[in-house]
Amino acid sequence: MGNLNLVSFIFLVVLFVLLPRAALRSARQLRQAHVDGQAPPRLRMALSTMFSLTVLWFLAAINSAAYGKHLFSLGGLGLREVGIGVIGFALLLLTIPISRALRKPDEDRRRLIFSLAPRNAREWVVYALIAVMAGIAEESAYRGVAVWILTPIFGSPLPAMFLSAMAFGVAHAVQGAKAMAVVFFLALILQGLVWMTNTLVIAMVAHAAYDLVAGYVLSQRARELAAERVEDSAAATPG
Repeated sequence: MGNLNLVSFIFLVVLFVLLPRAALRSARQLRQAHVDGQAPPRLRMALSTMFSLTVLWFLAAINSAAYGKHLFSLGGLGLREVGIGVIGFALLLLTIPISRALRKPDEDRRRLIFSLAPRNAREWVVYALIAVMAGIAEESAYRGVAVWILTPIFGSPLPAMFLSAMAFGVAHAVQGAKAMAVVFFLALILQGLVWMTNTLVIAMVAHAAYDLVAGYVLSQRARELAAERVEDSAAATPG
């Protein structure tokens, strides 16, 4: 298990090189669209995200089979594990107001991620699908396979967990620098869930549920900012 085979090497390249580069490129494209006064390529970015998550899960599934692991194994799932999952989910939710508190009002208004918030029923269907896909694919890859591969390389799971959490943060570069730090903390919480429950499934559910709640908060805040801009524009208009 300590030998790094070709499939594992490809997985690590995708996880630690290609996905971070793609995330940074998306962040640059979003900033450029904002500078140019153009609407962001919402549909293209959504489709790109879904494609990336599909590839990520496919690679994770191949590697899990090669390592004799089961991504959806429930382990000894019981009331204890469910309780830990509930506590972990509550901790995830706490990061939402913390993230808001870390940003100054002007920073909040300039956050480009608001332009990608779901706005109607159709966009919410797409967002919900992405949230579920992210919960499954990202937990399989970052909290599962990456740690399984890197642990024998480092001789300890802790460096593997931290390196995986760092890659997870960079993969969310489109949300901004401060948000990347929060995402890193989220990754550690999710990793703790996996470690304490001995299953990826609870982390998958908590992750998907968190993304849905965060998406709702993001959407509401985007509406508030849009209303503020309309009011500011009306106040600046003479007569």
